[in-house]
Amino acid sequence: MISKNEIKLIKSLNLRKFRNKNNLFKVEGWRTIKEFLKSDYKLINLFVTRQFIDKGNFLDSISFREIKQIDLDRVSSFKKPNQTLAIFEKKNHNDYKLEPLKDKLIIALEDISNPGNLGSVIRTADWFGINQIFCSLKSVDIYNPKVVQSSMGSLSRVVVNYVDFSVFLSDLEKENFQTFATHLNGDSLYQKKVNKGVIFFGKESSGLSEFVLSRVSEKIKIPSLNKLCDSLNLSVSCGIVISEIMRLR
Repeated sequence: MISKNEIKLIKSLNLRKFRNKNNLFKVEGWRTIKEFLKSDYKLINLFVTRQFIDKGNFLDSISFREIKQIDLDRVSSFKKPNQTLAIFEKKNHNDYKLEPLKDKLIIALEDISNPGNLGSVIRTADWFGINQIFCSLKSVDIYNPKVVQSSMGSLSRVVVNYVDFSVFLSDLEKENFQTFATHLNGDSLYQKKVNKGVIFFGKESSGLSEFVLSRVSEKIKIPSLNKLCDSLNLSVSCGIVISEIMRLR
């Protein structure tokens, strides 16, 4: 059974400082856990309820521990906890090499703060075969339980790097990367031919900073057919932009 110290540790992983301190994060829900089990993330502990075991779920080749439903309720990030919870080791997300990415489409996110949005962007990127995302240092942590939940396992396949955007943009310029900023004063997405490069999306409340806008090669936008509507949800915008680029490839 699970100890009091383990309960305390798992609950602490809701907070970024303890995820960093212990180099751990938690994943809930069997569907999502299975995706991480298939990846190169290192499993530390898998907890399952007796009800889950009795259902005959396939666990023969996986080391697991039983947890009481009452204890799972205490450590879960869900309002209605599932029957499974896993602890994995975090990865280093500060090292990156641009050379192998020159012919790829890459997403860059500046100061994104909504964990649900980040999870949705990761899931969208995974759907379209994009496996590299760059986030500014002030962006929400990818191991936030809400990011993990909303990414639906895609986080196990998509590499998310946290970088200083001033350094990152300088590196992109040195390597002659095409760079695009999503902006209301940009050229219509439907009139551009984008095959590769880095597309920057800004934070939910105010968009991209003037610093980023001044450094990118081009600005693009999704044309609005209703002048009374002044913005789109970040993850929705990201999905539309990527879908249109892929359609024209």
